[in-house]
Amino acid sequence: MDHISDHVVRTLWYIDLCAKQGKPLPFEAIDPFARRVPPRDVRRDGFMKGLGWMFEDSGQVLRKPDPVADYLLGVGWIKQDDQGVRLTPHGRAVLAASGARAAQIEAEDPEVTDVALDPQDPLVYVQLTRRLQKAGSGLLVDAYFKAESITWLIESTNLRRVLVSSRHRSSEQDRQRIAVALATVPNGSDLEVRHTNDAALHDRCVVSASGEVQLLGSSVNGVGKHLTAVISPSDDIATVYRKKYEGLWTSAQVVVPQPVTT
Repeated sequence: MDHISDHVVRTLWYIDLCAKQGKPLPFEAIDPFARRVPPRDVRRDGFMKGLGWMFEDSGQVLRKPDPVADYLLGVGWIKQDDQGVRLTPHGRAVLAASGARAAQIEAEDPEVTDVALDPQDPLVYVQLTRRLQKAGSGLLVDAYFKAESITWLIESTNLRRVLVSSRHRSSEQDRQRIAVALATVPNGSDLEVRHTNDAALHDRCVVSASGEVQLLGSSVNGVGKHLTAVISPSDDIATVYRKKYEGLWTSAQVVVPQPVTT
């Protein structure tokens, strides 16, 4: 992103990384990090190769860089609380558009289109998150999506639409819980959930913001319980799924956030 300085993007990436690891960066630690560019390695491969563009200069403190912390706070790309700083939805959007997150995912998971999610794998949710991150701000189609997955979906992916079914017996109770979660979890308003009783909603899939489709072998709440897979179908099949579920989304009803009242 030529219109945003590399050290600003690098700092957004670092803030996001620390927050996702449960160690939010203190506000006062932002500028010391932003002013110093990490030294280059002799070989850039693996993860660092994918992010090599972020570390063009070798070693030293940047000369007269503009302040980063106050700028990020002022434009609303970060927010501060008692624990530290985190990216706002706008900050995550800028980071995603910069290509830093895509480079990280591609470096960690190059050339992989299909993956098996083994419940015995301790990193099974990491695998799932990587796949969903590739979809950007796309659509998750999951008939049995649960409220318990909302926080993870918002914090770990950029998916901002979820289509669920209202045909099964527990769907009304599930929708009520989702409505409360949307009104109470941090950044819950960033997510839109719709429901449909159309029998055409059957398969689980993700439709990316750019139109690619990934088929999910199970509901996201079933990952870690059963062996399943994430598969990228051929273009002609993907087109069928995309048209089908975008159509169902258009005609579906919105799950309205419901604050808890006493």
